[in-house]
Amino acid sequence: MKTVVRRLSLGMSAAVTTAAMVAVLVPAPASAEVIVRWYPYTTAGAKSCNAAANSAGPEYYCTVVTVGGTKMYALARP
Repeated sequence: MKTVVRRLSLGMSAAVTTAAMVAVLVPAPASAEVIVRWYPYTTAGAKSCNAAANSAGPEYYCTVVTVGGTKMYALARP
């Protein structure tokens, strides 16, 4: 009985892992945004991102992105 439960548990674990990998590997819709540089989600990060956007030109802007549950400022362009 323990062998059956162990095999079932391993099978479920493999299925969950496979599903998670497929979710990561499936391409998302094409984004018109290109991230140029990352900054920490702090006041200093916001100031640095805005300064970089101002000096880079009118097509650059700062945005907030979430990666892996962590917020960051990002210098981006279309």
